[in-house]
Amino acid sequence: MRGRYDRSNLPKDGGLLRRSFLTSRNDCQGARILGSHLTKVDKQKILIMPIQKLPLPNEKPDEKPNEKPDKKDNQNDTKQSPPADVVLIYPYFYTHVPKAMLFHPLGIAQLAAILRSLGLRTLVIDCTFEHREDVISKIRNARPRIVGIYAMLSMSENAMLLATDIRKVLPETLLVCGGPLPTLKPGLFATDFDAVFCGEAVASFPVFCLDYIASKRSPDSLSGFLKNPEKYPGIYFKHPHDGTLIQSAPRSSDEKALDRLPIPDRSDYNHSKYQQFWLDREEISLAGIMTSYGCPFECDFCSKPIFGTIHRRRGLDRIFEEIRDIKDHGYNGLWIADDCFSLDPKHARDFCHRLISEKLDMKWFCLCRVDRITQSDIALWQAAGCRKVFFGLESGSNDILKIMNKKTTTDEAEKTIERFAQSDIRTAGFFMVGYPGETLATIETTFKWALSLPLDEISFTIPYPLPGTRLYDRVMIVDDTLDWQYENENRMVFKSDFDEDYLKKRIDSVYKEFNARG
Repeated sequence: MRGRYDRSNLPKDGGLLRRSFLTSRNDCQGARILGSHLTKVDKQKILIMPIQKLPLPNEKPDEKPNEKPDKKDNQNDTKQSPPADVVLIYPYFYTHVPKAMLFHPLGIAQLAAILRSLGLRTLVIDCTFEHREDVISKIRNARPRIVGIYAMLSMSENAMLLATDIRKVLPETLLVCGGPLPTLKPGLFATDFDAVFCGEAVASFPVFCLDYIASKRSPDSLSGFLKNPEKYPGIYFKHPHDGTLIQSAPRSSDEKALDRLPIPDRSDYNHSKYQQFWLDREEISLAGIMTSYGCPFECDFCSKPIFGTIHRRRGLDRIFEEIRDIKDHGYNGLWIADDCFSLDPKHARDFCHRLISEKLDMKWFCLCRVDRITQSDIALWQAAGCRKVFFGLESGSNDILKIMNKKTTTDEAEKTIERFAQSDIRTAGFFMVGYPGETLATIETTFKWALSLPLDEISFTIPYPLPGTRLYDRVMIVDDTLDWQYENENRMVFKSDFDEDYLKKRIDSVYKEFNARG
């Protein structure tokens, strides 16, 4: 998949995600990063993983030999699960696939903070390091009035199967879902869930929970409860008997509204495991954070169902309140999960100056475009602790970049990557081959170009038409049976002029050549 890392995820999933999962709050971005085949020249080995099936909720994730479940510092064990008004579930089960990228879900952490500020007892279940039977036991013991499950493309099957199991043990509990895929295709979830929340759930879900619980209604009477759906922006309800549809338009938060939100509540996660994951990978323990939302660019393949095209910045005071909270939880690094950290150069510079002046000693990674970054910016970023920047370079052909509507050129990319090569900041490049409109010549040009750039890491994917993108509309027929049941897998899910096996073999050979550069 190619898109932008949806940060709830930063991605949740994230999400970039590139087959994934992580997620941060923005699921597409995460998809791109998290499941990507990033090949590192500095480690001198090929990081191409065999296909591994995503665990469904009725399967246990693989555990490392002799590893005992860690019950420190995240969720309570099943015997101690307290009663809850609302349970929030992040339905990703970690498989230990070597190229996964793990972050606790920011979107759910944000909702938990809001719900608790309203006085609602809230239980968060992050399935990343959990077993399915433990998840179900926790929910059963909590006996919530409402269960909310996050869903993105790579986790939709898990979300639906969990909903089915929860319905069996708690038939009077209201089941709702939200996230990128439910926002784009709410009807797909209307059978398994009582209601769907589209768009930014912070604008509606907490108030809905407060009102629904106070009403003492049951799921069967939800249609009567939703007589004024406009009160809950983005809600989607389809009556299970007569098919009557009740819905309202989603509403985005402006900058003032964003700064009124409490910072995400990170008290529910297994930080020791998340930190160890990143210490093993990067020697820095990274936690996701967003300093801005939305991206005004309209890349052909990019889906932005949650945060859209309006770029909104958070205030620095709120950002740094969150950074200090992250540091208090034991992290020493940040994954800045913005669609593009460099969109507003002044915002990025102000962030760096503040980070330097507060002497927080936090290293950080981010995603950027190749334009808008000057040599002085790079020096400032390095002084502020930046250690790695990810670029969506996509193609070595300007003609294909135009088809993709990237609004960048290979010349811009070369100059920017060369500037970073003169610094201590590492760079990673994402590329896409087999795009509609390509030829074998343009594909080979991209391979050659990627190998010529002074990058530290590279990643190649085959195009994945995401719902809600112009690419999806253009290819028309997408085989939905080949969706993300497998992590770290390049699959051709639409009719293409290129042979999937050929592309995979060429990608593998380029990875080997890249790693042999020394």
